[in-house]
This record gives sequence, structure tokens and C-alpha cells, in this order.
Amino acid sequence: MSDPSASGPQRAPADTGTVARAVAVLRAVAESGDGTQIKRISADLRLPASTVHRLLDLLMREGMIERDEEAPTYRAGREFLRLASIVASRHPLQAIAAPLLEQAVASMNETAYLCLYLPREHRLTFAAHVESTHPLGYRVRSHEPQTLLTGASGRSILAFLPADEVDAVLAREGVAGRPDVAPDLAAIRARGYALSLGQRIAGAVGIFAPVFGAGGRVTGSLGFTIPEQRFDPAREAEFAQEACRLATELSAGLGYRARKSA
Repeated sequence: MSDPSASGPQRAPADTGTVARAVAVLRAVAESGDGTQIKRISADLRLPASTVHRLLDLLMREGMIERDEEAPTYRAGREFLRLASIVASRHPLQAIAAPLLEQAVASMNETAYLCLYLPREHRLTFAAHVESTHPLGYRVRSHEPQTLLTGASGRSILAFLPADEVDAVLAREGVAGRPDVAPDLAAIRARGYALSLGQRIAGAVGIFAPVFGAGGRVTGSLGFTIPEQRFDPAREAEFAQEACRLATELSAGLGYRARKSA
């Protein structure tokens, strides 16, 4: 999966108006995590430090940003967090993912699914989907806890879990120590997506990419399920690229900011 934040330094907003610049500064502070300094914001946005300082003052007056006097750094303010909480509570992950699933179907004309990881159960659930114009010929069980061990939908999540959670999943499924699992998960991590042929459902091909949350943990997967008789292996890369692109976009929408390569 491509890195949603590995595009290098942020560029100054194309619109040089105060609102556009203030939004750019607010975004830079929000994405910084534990806080950032004027010098860093100025360099990333290619704005004069004096301009950044003025915009930060405006945002602090509205409670959108707070300053840590000891550091000194700037972080998201309580009013910003309050508004973010309201939006998050009214727009669950499924709602955020819906237009991306529609994009997936529009571009590939195959049914697209969003899966959510259930950490307490070490399982997944198919939480949302958009159907293509083609019939599937099989049923994908929605809103039921299912194994992570089989299918691209599950293995694309399993491959990015911490080692202790992977061990817990394997123990739960009674396959601890199975030698084929680790190499397969390593291959999925290397290419950024999982491919399965009839693992979860006979006759179904799955191509899924992981979705990450703001804390950097894998929270689910997004991808396609395709009847085997309709799947052209030559199009694997095309489907995988679209699944990875949309999973990356959804991760960014959830606040995920991957570490940049050194």
C-alpha cells in the first residue's frame, strides 16, 4: 500500500487568501500529531514565519489551536477536537467509505467491499459494499464475525497486525505454528495487498488492501470480490492498484499519516 503522506514537503496553498492559508496551517498542525513549531510549518508550507505566526494567533483565538509554552509547539485546540468529535460521531467509517466503494465499482465494475477488524474477537466483518452490474453468483455474509485467516479480505488485515495479535489469531483458529502463514503474510506486506482464489468462498477471487486508522493500526480492508470465471489474471495489477489507491485514500480520511521513508 502506498504511503498517504510520503509525497514530500507540503506546498503552499494555491489560493493565497487568508482563509486558504489558515486552513493549510490548521491542517499542518493537526497532522503533526504531538505538535509542531512555527519553523517547521513555515518550511513545509513555504510561508514566511511572520505569516504563520499571524495565522496561528487567529486560530488560537477561535480555540482551533493551542500552544504549549514549554516546548514551544502548537497542537490541535479543544474547539477543533470538539468539532472533529461531532463530525466523527455523525459520519461513521461506513459512511466515509461509501463514496470510495462507489468509485471502485465505477472504475472496475466489480463488487467492492469494506471489511472492519474486530480486535476483541480477532476476526473481521463485512461492513459495507456496493454491487456491480454483474451478478456474483454467491453470497458474502455481511455483519457476521469471520476469520482473518482465509481470503484476501482477512489476510490483508492479518499481515499488518502486531506479531502478538497474529499469534493470537492463529491460536484462536487452531493453526499456531503453521509454516505457510508467515511467508504469505510477509509477501502481502511487501506488495501491499492480498490476493485469494476460492479461500473464503468457492469460486470467488478476492483482492483487498489494508485500511489504517489515525493511530497507525490496521482497522480493516477494502477491495473487490470477483467470480473466478470472470476474473482475468492479467488484470490483477489493475484491480490491486485501485484497491490500494482507495484504501490509502480512506486511511488518509481517517487521519492516518504513515511514516516517511528515511
